[in-house]
Amino acid sequence: MSDQPRHLPDRPSLRYLKIEAKRRLSAGEFTTLHEAQLAIAREHGLPSWTALKERIEAENPASHALTQVRWVMSRFAAAGTPRWTPPDEEELRRHFDDRYLSLVPPDWVTGLFSTVAERLREGLADVQAEPLYLRARIADLRIEAATEAEPPHRLSSLQMYPAREVGADVPKPPTSD
Repeated sequence: MSDQPRHLPDRPSLRYLKIEAKRRLSAGEFTTLHEAQLAIAREHGLPSWTALKERIEAENPASHALTQVRWVMSRFAAAGTPRWTPPDEEELRRHFDDRYLSLVPPDWVTGLFSTVAERLREGLADVQAEPLYLRARIADLRIEAATEAEPPHRLSSLQMYPAREVGADVPKPPTSD
């Protein structure tokens, strides 16, 4: 455990701190995850993990885009299973603005997200969320989303495309024989 208090960065990541706590637990520094989380909270000058979590959530404004993408993920993750029923047009209109649905008809929206249902069951990663914009990765897909500026903050843009690894488009150097 560090003797020096640490300051939270400008954009603290609870996900990173959770991974740090698990890393320190697996390294044998602590005997329980709770102890590791408590130590990290105290290192940042807070009395508990809950206080640390609340501080981070307060410093990171709510992302309407993240909320809507999470709805898409939860609503379509079960697509193709026997008990799943697709959303009707009215439900889609509560989450997608009229312009988006004029460009991508509701039956296409349902079909598109149904084809990636298995990937939607995985968690979001590499999340960069702002109040009205989101860029993230889920499974092997890159997601970019934007919402309306005014409530109810429906999705005005949602794109999914294959994620490429950094440097994947860089050709390999020639080998000498």
